[in-house]
Amino acid sequence: MRVFLSILLILPGLLFSQGTSADTIAADTSFLSLETVLKMALSYHPIVKQANLLNENAEATIREARGQLDPKIELNYDLKDFKETEYYNLLNTTFKIPTWIGIDPKVEFTQNTGEFLNPENFISDDTDNQQVAIGISVPLGKGLFFDERRNMIKRADAFSQIAEAEQIKEVNKILFTIIKDYWNWYLFYQRMQLMDQAIDLAQNLFDRTLIDYEFGEAAVVDTLQAKINLQKRTVDFRKTQLEYELSKLNLSKHLWSENLVPLELQASVLPDSSTLFSTPRDTELRGAIEFALTSHPEIGKLEGKRNQLDADLRWAKESIKPQIDLSYSLIDAPLDPNFNGGSVDFGENYKMGIDFSFPILLRKERGKLQQTRLKLQSNEYELAQSQINIKNEVLGAYAQSNAFQDLLIQYQGVSQNYRRLLEAEIINLQNGETDLFKLNIQQDKYIEAQTDYFDAFTKWEKSKAEYYHITGVPILGLSNVFNIVNNQ
Repeated sequence: MRVFLSILLILPGLLFSQGTSADTIAADTSFLSLETVLKMALSYHPIVKQANLLNENAEATIREARGQLDPKIELNYDLKDFKETEYYNLLNTTFKIPTWIGIDPKVEFTQNTGEFLNPENFISDDTDNQQVAIGISVPLGKGLFFDERRNMIKRADAFSQIAEAEQIKEVNKILFTIIKDYWNWYLFYQRMQLMDQAIDLAQNLFDRTLIDYEFGEAAVVDTLQAKINLQKRTVDFRKTQLEYELSKLNLSKHLWSENLVPLELQASVLPDSSTLFSTPRDTELRGAIEFALTSHPEIGKLEGKRNQLDADLRWAKESIKPQIDLSYSLIDAPLDPNFNGGSVDFGENYKMGIDFSFPILLRKERGKLQQTRLKLQSNEYELAQSQINIKNEVLGAYAQSNAFQDLLIQYQGVSQNYRRLLEAEIINLQNGETDLFKLNIQQDKYIEAQTDYFDAFTKWEKSKAEYYHITGVPILGLSNVFNIVNNQ
């Protein structure tokens, strides 16, 4: 039959290769690699930019907490003038220097005048009603070894660790999502190409069957069978084409340029099969597990939380102590208001004060201490569980990646063998030893095998990226590929 001789002549161009052949690509077609997509995402993706704000927020939090140690100037001024009489004119300026150890130096300048001054505010005319006091304030009980401001700074430092881990987590998450969406785009493109080639073959079979029918070399049922096959291939192509368009739109949402301008994939832009990840090896597995157990973002967040709770626990223990605050200042020594030096005598010309408070039952303080201990214990349980979960996930991702690699080899062999069967079935049909029905069955099996091959290939690529995602390596281990210095 002349139809099958024609089919054999066009068969190499219609049967499907495992990849896109260069001579089948239009001249105006361009390829968009996964590496290019990820580079664009790291530079312009809003979620990546948002994740970078976490570190800036942590720096601002640390700056805010350390502001507790900023020197402070305080000024109080009171004046009363009634019926041309100055009752009092009180000026008090204080310069305080908070320190990390809780002992805070301070300098006070006071100037008091008036006809009706309270005796405690009286300052002699010998110094122009001015007075300088230099001293310190010391917490002798609660707050001596650890106080609330030091707790805030410790918590802010730990928050920086949490923010860094969260940033790595969010960037890795969006990169892994992009990788999955890219390979979905690649998969549906290959499926669409497969269905398009199947239509070409089905159309050729139908056309040639009609010619053979006109020459009396084919029955009506053969033309019907060929028509049904063409219709089925067309339906399959339309469905796959829709999936391809949706996958392309899904990838497009990750494409951005400067100034948050979204980009769209043009019809002439196609995916390629270039890979960025290698299959994990046995020699790397132990190191990957050790890294994940100590440096995984989830572990980093829990350790940061533990550091915060450790600071809270220390402050809670400190809060059980009585509040005893001592302040002592020398008056007009070693300097007077005119900056004249004077002798220091701690037994004369001084101000001293003691503030004492102590809750009798300490229910609030003991309750806070117990709550902090329970939170810290809960954090340790969560950390232990997270570590075993992460270890198992790394082992699972390793096994999965290697399994998909083995499956890919098997599917490749299956696809090649089904291709040979299809070629043989066409020859048998030419020799009158089979019919279109059997040929269509072989073609269906070949399409299914080739689809399984592409599906296994994309799953393999995703699994390699997932291995680094689960391990928690910053930027999925692509820092060297993108020439990025990891400051995270």
